[in-house]
Amino acid sequence: MPISKSTEKSTRTGIYVVKESGLDYEHIRDAVIPKDENEEENTLVFELIGCDPSFANALRRILLSEVPTVAIENVYMWNNTSIIHDEVLAHRLGLIPIDVDARLFDPLEEGDDATDRNTLVFQLQVKCPSRRQAANTAAKKKKSSDKDDEELNALTETEKSVVENTNLDRAAFVAAKKVAIETPGRPYTLHLYSKDLIWMPQGDQESRFPNGIRPVHDDILIAKLRPGQEIELEAHARYGIGQDHAKYSPVATASYRLYTNVEIVEPIYDEDAEELAHLYEPGVFELIPAPKKSGKKVTVKVVNPYACTMSRNYMRNPTLNKSIRMTRVPNHFIFNVESVGMHKPAVLVAEAIKVLQQKCTALMELTKLQEQAFS
Repeated sequence: MPISKSTEKSTRTGIYVVKESGLDYEHIRDAVIPKDENEEENTLVFELIGCDPSFANALRRILLSEVPTVAIENVYMWNNTSIIHDEVLAHRLGLIPIDVDARLFDPLEEGDDATDRNTLVFQLQVKCPSRRQAANTAAKKKKSSDKDDEELNALTETEKSVVENTNLDRAAFVAAKKVAIETPGRPYTLHLYSKDLIWMPQGDQESRFPNGIRPVHDDILIAKLRPGQEIELEAHARYGIGQDHAKYSPVATASYRLYTNVEIVEPIYDEDAEELAHLYEPGVFELIPAPKKSGKKVTVKVVNPYACTMSRNYMRNPTLNKSIRMTRVPNHFIFNVESVGMHKPAVLVAEAIKVLQQKCTALMELTKLQEQAFS
């Protein structure tokens, strides 16, 4: 969803004209600018129109470093006999994104005690068994599973539904099961994943988060253990922002580019049209039948200027160079925001705007106080 639907332009509106030597700025008035929006699960593309570059860059920087999240900060290592050093293991745990809304927690200031309002507790206790022990455990699990299937077949439809719902409620425990991955010809190895982090509710957290709290991704590899090796630790996660540490940044990418306006100033036909369609990025131009009065077969039209990445290959052809006009609009920004996963990107953009509003309000109040002091 776009931040602004307004298409109003100031009297200072202009464009950057793309030439072989670089970019030249030209003043224009009330240019008609198309809009395009696209949202995926963790990626959002939106447009910011009619604002100053400083505003767009402020929004980008806030997305990177000032929208709060929750991440593991303190790790209490009780036992670690793996080959990974304690500090490296703690660093890896800190980079695992936690699927929880940071707005529901209080910041943990220096000197404050950890409470259920500012801290999440996770435990990790894993020991790698021998190959024989792992095989026996797998056989017992299979036997138990077969027995459960036989009992389920003897139940009525209503009873089956109850059992299935009960099994769904145990999803958090199932996610904690250890999965051993075997490579032929290599010693037995147990792979430790982010799903092995077990959330330990504190205070009223269990009622506040009935669906549980877990890492965003279950398949993040933490360590590999050989038989006899063991890891036992307790990890405390807290509220923070990207300015404190990059692990708190809620986005993988937050960037923007200027909108590219592509115009055909002189008709292009046949071989030149086909060459242009192949030289340019796919999707920008489309070959269409030429008007009958032109006496030509095909021509081109601009169908998607958003796909343009400012390629200048067409300038090698003198005919195309004088037939195409490519400009950039300096107050039309196309943002690309990719979330790490704990929030939808649209939510992150909304939170970034709130932070920017707070900054503007604080600046206005400070300016007002200064004026009063000197008056």
